[in-house]
Amino acid sequence: MDRGVSGRVTAILVCIFFFISAVHSFYLPGVAPRDFQRGDELQVKVNKLSSTKTQLPYDFYYLKYCKPEKIMNVAENLGEVLRGDRIENSVYTFHMMEEQPCKVACRVKLDAKAAKNFKEKIDDEYRVHMILDNLPVAVP
Repeated sequence: MDRGVSGRVTAILVCIFFFISAVHSFYLPGVAPRDFQRGDELQVKVNKLSSTKTQLPYDFYYLKYCKPEKIMNVAENLGEVLRGDRIENSVYTFHMMEEQPCKVACRVKLDAKAAKNFKEKIDDEYRVHMILDNLPVAVP
């Protein structure tokens, strides 16, 4: 008789466990997969400049890169906010499954100060962090 009772108790506990786990599940925005159709616009987002040599991160637009008319913070999920990332829009866009020739995003004339700043960041081995569909864009 004890085995029958313990079997029922076990079955009840298993059912309660599954019910509780289903009730406490949640969804983080920006994590779910997205489907794209041919021609859909894909926007490249920018994050920061970082270096393993100096450990001092900079905002992406700290250097004189091509900038959109209005820079907007576009963090897509809670993890980005908790890590302190500043995800922003950029001038770079692609279209799904469409070949595009190389394009000039903009032309920037660097003065001596801006050129020196670029050189210092290159010497300190800074890397740009860009994001496409919530995945990092590879940089050589």
